[in-house]
Amino acid sequence: MIESENIVKAVRWLGRFRVRLTAVILVPLLCAVGIYFVSDFVLEVITIPLNGQTLFYMTPVEGVMAKLKISFWCGLVISFPIIVYLIASMFAPHLKKSTRRKINFLIIPFSTIALLGGIVFGYKLILPITIDFLISSASDFMQPMLSGSNYVSFTAFFLLTLGLVFELPLFLIGLGRLGIIKYKMLKSKRPVAVMVIFIVMAILSPTPDAFTLLALAMPVVLLYEISLWWIFIFERLDSRRAKKETE
Repeated sequence: MIESENIVKAVRWLGRFRVRLTAVILVPLLCAVGIYFVSDFVLEVITIPLNGQTLFYMTPVEGVMAKLKISFWCGLVISFPIIVYLIASMFAPHLKKSTRRKINFLIIPFSTIALLGGIVFGYKLILPITIDFLISSASDFMQPMLSGSNYVSFTAFFLLTLGLVFELPLFLIGLGRLGIIKYKMLKSKRPVAVMVIFIVMAILSPTPDAFTLLALAMPVVLLYEISLWWIFIFERLDSRRAKKETE
């Protein structure tokens, strides 16, 4: 009986927000359609780290698939702030006005900047080094012949992973402000966190080599440390504010 009531409530909730849920699906698709018309330019940009290495397609449809893939991934990135806003607006009636203001004017802009910052960081610094290392591992008996569609998948997944990783400080600081995690807890669990980061990055890594794993994992470890110290600073500020109020 209780499960049936929960199902009914969930269906009613989904029905109430069906327009926004539909928009969450349609907005990235519309952005992807727009990107498709400039997909050749985007492909030229993401092939710059190849330093002149030629891409090939092995089947008649692979060239089109490469354009569709890059359009889809770019559509997701461009529509990211809109998607976050639409999802957050579904819970807005249950949130305080001040909380809604922080989501709209702090969390959404900063999360978008973090995502784009991670993508730019990966494209400018990590991706060229990774590709150069992987291609240079070829020998005289084995020369690289890169598939265009596979290269797009590798690059898009690599950069988007780094972009999402750059959301880590915002996520941890948010949990810290809610009182769910504390500085001392994060500090004591640092070795476990580093191990978990390497395991997760090994699962998410688009290639099984150790170099790509390190290229993905080390920025995450650094971001973890940055989050830890920001939480420490906020806790100090909160304690000082509490002391002033009691005086």
